[in-house]
Amino acid sequence: MRKLIICLALIFVGSLHAQTIKFTIEGVIQKPKNAKFAYLVSDAPVAGKPDLFLVGPIEGDHFLLSATSSLEGKLLRKGFIFLDERADMTLAEVKARIKQKVWFVGGSANLKSIFLEDIKLDIENPYNIASAKIISGGIYLQQTEDAKKALKERKFLNFIKQNADSPVALMEVGNLVRYANIPDFFKDSDFRSPAELYGALSDRLRQTDEAKAIKREIDEPLKK
Repeated sequence: MRKLIICLALIFVGSLHAQTIKFTIEGVIQKPKNAKFAYLVSDAPVAGKPDLFLVGPIEGDHFLLSATSSLEGKLLRKGFIFLDERADMTLAEVKARIKQKVWFVGGSANLKSIFLEDIKLDIENPYNIASAKIISGGIYLQQTEDAKKALKERKFLNFIKQNADSPVALMEVGNLVRYANIPDFFKDSDFRSPAELYGALSDRLRQTDEAKAIKREIDEPLKK
């Protein structure tokens, strides 16, 4: 039994450091209107690697985009999708719209922020896909929504404990570290500090490089 537990732990840690992932992103569009093509763009490029940029046709009310992506030692990789009537949009054009603040990743209605994972989305309006709902898959994306709700309802520590093995839990802890030095910032929360949240993460997750980097951020003010 002990050998089995050790093997499972090694498999888990190995999966966290997997260098590539295969994923499929699907969408069902209730009213396609003029949308004819679906695009997927990686939110942050991997140094020395080509940017992930895919385009596929919308067939009837459905599209499907499949790819393999490099994680380069990271636990998760973000991206976004959008729909358009054109098939010839370029990555340079997309980057220009973001740089010129015509589009805001995470803020524009026509862009849907996602993680690169298997997911199927229900899209009611092709011009407002930011509000698309998860039909299946999308485990990490759903966890980010759950985290927002838990923080609002002051149940965030419980969320971290329930998802202690998830990279999303680690990411959410890291997002709060910047507020640690603001007096009374967490006084109305169900936790005292990011350090308490970090301590609720699994031992296996804390072994990762990303977790260790967050721990250094948490510990740095204590050394001053």
